[in-house]
Amino acid sequence: MANSQFRNSTIDPASGTFGRRNAARYVGGTVAGESHASVKSYMIGFVLSIILTAVPFGLVMDQTHGFSASTILAAILVFAVVQVFVHVVYFLHMDRSAEQRWNVVAFAFTVMILVIVVSGSVWIMHNATSNMEHAMTAPTRSEGVIPQK
Repeated sequence: MANSQFRNSTIDPASGTFGRRNAARYVGGTVAGESHASVKSYMIGFVLSIILTAVPFGLVMDQTHGFSASTILAAILVFAVVQVFVHVVYFLHMDRSAEQRWNVVAFAFTVMILVIVVSGSVWIMHNATSNMEHAMTAPTRSEGVIPQK
């Protein structure tokens, strides 16, 4: 073989392509019919997702704990972020392996763009609101009144 990178692969002489398993390994995917993870992994993700949904729901529905609205909101946001990571790890199967590197980079870029768009929108709306507040107040006697003849 001329290239040592593909020394364990088999080449189909008719098409010049690698075997199914080797092609999937070098492309970073899986062969059709093979699974990314086990049923155990999916069940762990499912149970964690149920728990991470039920706890904030219980905090909102049960007001006897005496938590303030801002504390409940912060808890909901924390549980939501943790649930995103559970979904990414257990259902999208993203990890630190070399095969998943480009998927993780694409996901990180998507998150960065979302943070920029959302924070920029909130910043623009806040500045527009604060700059328009003076127009909402009632005019004093000397400003904004058309003189009568």
